[in-house]
Amino acid sequence: RSSLHILDLKTGKLQDLRPSSQEIAYGSACFTGDGKGIWFTSDEDSEFHLLRHLDLGSGRMETLTGGIPWDVEELELSRDGRTLAFTTNEDGISRLYTLDARTRKGGIRRLEGLPSGHISGIRFDAEGRRLAVSVNGSGTPGDVFVFDLEKGTPVRWTFSEVGGLDPSAFVEPTLVRYPTFDQADGQPRQIPAFFYRPEGKGPFPVLINIHGGPESQARPKFSSFTQYLVKEMGIAVLAPNVRGSSGYGKTWLQLDNGFLREDSVKDIGALLDWIARQKDLDAGRVAVMGGSYGGYMTLSSMTHYNERLRAG
Repeated sequence: RSSLHILDLKTGKLQDLRPSSQEIAYGSACFTGDGKGIWFTSDEDSEFHLLRHLDLGSGRMETLTGGIPWDVEELELSRDGRTLAFTTNEDGISRLYTLDARTRKGGIRRLEGLPSGHISGIRFDAEGRRLAVSVNGSGTPGDVFVFDLEKGTPVRWTFSEVGGLDPSAFVEPTLVRYPTFDQADGQPRQIPAFFYRPEGKGPFPVLINIHGGPESQARPKFSSFTQYLVKEMGIAVLAPNVRGSSGYGKTWLQLDNGFLREDSVKDIGALLDWIARQKDLDAGRVAVMGGSYGGYMTLSSMTHYNERLRAG
């Protein structure tokens, strides 16, 4: 639970803007251009962190991204207060949007043309006509792209050093879902995972790489280790987001709390079942790895599924 406050710098008075008995989580926040309102994100009455606007005079709150059922992450307002830019985390992949912050006319506009991955560091230029972002993806180790907002097209400004390798040859993952042991809404619960597949027919040995946390998320960011395994060793890599991972709503986040923790380990067992059904994967050569919470998951998987794993 968190709260949203305003601090009066002259008096030192702290004002709670949304007093509530609910357990509400707040994220990014910034003032509107005229200082009469606040842009912020929260999960109030929602599974996800939605973009909101709060009028400081009336106390009226407006929700802007109710039609985007994913977390809003970063916010950035242009200096003139005209344009608000924000990113969302949609199934682990970042999307970039803008909004007319003064009139809200025209609705929310999605900016296209960026490589798939994680978007961060969004910044406007002084005139508010261009927007710079950093993108970290499987084929983009961390580069700056700049949008001309009138044209809506990005220009790549940097090319990260990759040791002489050809970035176009890096492997992009496919987002897959596999059924696990229990149900949701009367159907088998589906677990998302990023699948890095080597070239060729297979069957390929498999490495299951489990993220830390537990309240974290596997996202398609650049990993030299993953690229080496897939490209040079011919090993398929699966990065699952088992129950308890962030990014999929409050209910999903709580599915492994307390005595439910072993249910997340069962999700790895279900992934082993899925691997066994794939003709291009070798269920007899599967390893599991992870650090921190992923290390716990590795040990638990080796304990419960010892005969189905080659290494950890």
